Amino acid sequence: MAAGKSVEPARWRAMFEQVMGRIAGWLGRVEPRASARAHLLGLLSGVDRKNCRRLAEQAGHARPGPMQRLLRSARWNADAVRDEVRGYAVDHLGSDGGVLIVDETGFMKNGRSSAGVQRQHTGTVGRIQNSQVGVFLAYATGRGQALIDRRLHLPEHSWCTDTERRQETGIPNEVQFATKPRLAWPGLGDDRRRTGRRGGGTVGGYVGENEVLAHIP
Repeated sequence: MAAGKSVEPARWRAMFEQVMGRIAGWLGRVEPRASARAHLLGLLSGVDRKNCRRLAEQAGHARPGPMQRLLRSARWNADAVRDEVRGYAVDHLGSDGGVLIVDETGFMKNGRSSAGVQRQHTGTVGRIQNSQVGVFLAYATGRGQALIDRRLHLPEHSWCTDTERRQETGIPNEVQFATKPRLAWPGLGDDRRRTGRRGGGTVGGYVGENEVLAHIP
């Protein structure tokens, strides 16, 4: 869970099972739970391309269908799962002087059907590329660091005003355009309050990892 820390395999597995135990109740039926477990283990593995097909192969599945359903159509509460992961991180890493770190990451994509995808600059490859871009929030203390929140950046003209594309990808009507700093700001306030309430000690502030996110209002 904490990047940059060496953890014994047996302890790592025990910690992973603790997290799965916390989020299992938000995943509903047995199949989504099994798919989520296999998907997460694949994401944490050394697989080179982490798409559903490659992750299914890594898990020994004959086909990628269950993992694809988990991401496309299975009913589960992503925000509740996020809250459980944040709670676990704070329980294990919480201490005074922690900081919240904001950064954006791009995900290379083929085609135009993934929500928010367009040709845009992404620091992942350092150039304009067909990609999705998300704003992510990490919690860091002297004990380690962990990702605790995320927001997908939805481009204004190619997505926010295109009703047909929004309907095809299931983007709710209440989701409207927001700049990356504006995407980060509600999460910063909310996560700072929740982190302190859960025993995370005093959160000293935030760090923006690029020129755009360094100027959050």
